Amino acid sequence: MTARRRRNPEWREFELLIARIEADAGPRGLVVKSPDRLRCKLTGRLREVDASIRAKVGTTEMLVTIECRRRSKLQDVTWIEQLATKKSSIGADRTIAVSVSGFSAEAQIAASHAGVSLRKISDLTVTDINPILGLDLVMFWHKACAITGAGIRAYRAGDDTVPEPPDDVEYILPPDTDLFAPIFHDTEDGSSWSLNDVWRKVQEALNPYAEIAKGEPPITRTARIPYPGTVSIDTPHGPWKLGHVFLSMAMWIEPEMIPVEEALKVSYSDPDGSSVHRVEFSSQRTQDWRISLQAQSDSQDVSEIRVGGNWPHNKE
Repeated sequence: MTARRRRNPEWREFELLIARIEADAGPRGLVVKSPDRLRCKLTGRLREVDASIRAKVGTTEMLVTIECRRRSKLQDVTWIEQLATKKSSIGADRTIAVSVSGFSAEAQIAASHAGVSLRKISDLTVTDINPILGLDLVMFWHKACAITGAGIRAYRAGDDTVPEPPDDVEYILPPDTDLFAPIFHDTEDGSSWSLNDVWRKVQEALNPYAEIAKGEPPITRTARIPYPGTVSIDTPHGPWKLGHVFLSMAMWIEPEMIPVEEALKVSYSDPDGSSVHRVEFSSQRTQDWRISLQAQSDSQDVSEIRVGGNWPHNKE
């Protein structure tokens, strides 16, 4: 019932991916931020970098910046010289330049003298990835719901009885009621909200998905929401002073399977030939849900796999 978040542009997703790779490639405790704004030591103005890495080395804080280019042409010495100047002006200890197309020989020479580390990112096939990252699929579980009915009971001053559906339902909202229309109005503060907002509040206050088994048929539950006589609701017959809303929802928990063939599989390498392999399973329904596995391309020990991700955890 709630709107999905907009996906980031491809260039932004690329920057975030690089930040995640670097965060998982380094030691624990790194602070990675993408994007970041750092103050120029020459002009005093803030300058944006695609990502930054901060780490403590002894008592000293080290700052590494990351700059990304997702272009088809080989990156030349000009970009490296620009990054070297920017690195100096913001006081970074090192800059990492990332390209999908690679770097010219002159760019590599300039980078080695300017404190700029070069990285190339490229796609991998299932057969190319390090065998220890051998996860065939990831299954995400999504809560789903559908409204089956919304009834109301008018406000009764001084009536302390607790109404029960369906006997005490006086009016049922039409099935074509817009779930996102602001049909509820508080006569005291002037605020308005929708049926979808009511459902969100129910989920915040209660645990309506409790004891609903994954992959099983829907279960219908009805929530009774009381109002103190200061709220009206729009109906085709005019406004009603609201006493209770009875919101019936069918709820279920359904799977989303992401096979390794559909996962993001990349190699992240430097000019010396060493590389990191990463497999990242992302939900197509929810932008922020992902599970990742990352290791050196020549690693043979599963203990060296870095597992990361972001997904909701059940509250106990």
